[in-house]
Amino acid sequence: MKLNKPWPLLPLYKDNLTLSPATENDMSLVFLMGQDAWGAEYQTEEYLDICHSSEKYRSGNWFILKNSKGTPVSSVISYAIPGPDNHSWIGIGSLATEVSSRNKGYGLSCLSMLIDGYEKQQTINSFILFKDVQTNIYSSAGFMTAESMGYKGLHPNLLLRTDEKNNPETGYFLKTSIRYF
Repeated sequence: MKLNKPWPLLPLYKDNLTLSPATENDMSLVFLMGQDAWGAEYQTEEYLDICHSSEKYRSGNWFILKNSKGTPVSSVISYAIPGPDNHSWIGIGSLATEVSSRNKGYGLSCLSMLIDGYEKQQTINSFILFKDVQTNIYSSAGFMTAESMGYKGLHPNLLLRTDEKNNPETGYFLKTSIRYF
């Protein structure tokens, strides 16, 4: 499965929050939001070096959520994943919230605004992610396990959000190209 950068999104606004593309200057802060989840075994500088040099991280579009004061509180990456018949899916990963801002709804807002942006700005309505942290955020944003949608034997943490469940395209996509990104 080849990961590509999706078309960019314009900034999104909701409830005094702004979700916009992350700039190069934002990236260290973005990466540090998730260090406790994905890089706790590394010293900060080593972790940042790994993130900044990651081909996977360079293959997607990063977004940063800022609160009403302009303070970065959450971040996420998206990838375009080509599906059959020139239909793209959006892969979502590395959803993280700054430690002092957790449990305030920012992660769900970040995820929901990202999905809303793709649905409204690009009419993309098929999303995929792998749940690597136990949380209810994903189900609150409309994701379901692939298994609960009838796709048995796939990665147990594979989640989908699509209005085309059980259609042949979804089945083809899952059978031919799915792996943890």
